[in-house]
Amino acid sequence: MKSEDVLEEPSEESLAEMPEVDFSKAIRPNRYANLRGAFKHAVFVEPAIFAHFGSEERINESLHLLVELAQKRST
Repeated sequence: MKSEDVLEEPSEESLAEMPEVDFSKAIRPNRYANLRGAFKHAVFVEPAIFAHFGSEERINESLHLLVELAQKRST
C-alpha cells in the first residue's frame, strides 16, 4: 500500500456536515415478499413427481381428490 493510499479519518468539519441517520428502525426488505402471493406454506416436490403432474394446479387437484377419497373411506 502506498503512503498516498492511506485513508485518513474524516475531519470534524466534514462529520458536522453529515446528517445523523438512525438505522435502528430500518426495515430490511424481503426480496421474496412479492413472490409469496397468498400462500402461507411452501412444499417442495421432487422433480420426478413434478414432471409426472406437470403443474402445481394438477398436483393440487390430485391432492384434493386424495383427501376426498380418504374422507369417504373413513366414514
